[in-house]
Amino acid sequence: MPWVTIRTGVMSAGGQEHVLQEYLCDWPDCANVAVHVVGVSRDLATVCAVCRAHAATLQQRASDSRAD
Repeated sequence: MPWVTIRTGVMSAGGQEHVLQEYLCDWPDCANVAVHVVGVSRDLATVCAVCRAHAATLQQRASDSRAD
């Protein structure tokens, strides 16, 4: 999951630059912010997270497979 840092160039009252940092969705070709963790592997030190839209897609697929 890519960690993206955006430097805004805007300074706070304390003299620090505002920096935005977010994880992006792991779905191929999706640039939305990740909000739902799908899975974690401690052995590999990795995390898979997706945006709201793709989390809904995964939930629907899971519901469909349970109905079969």
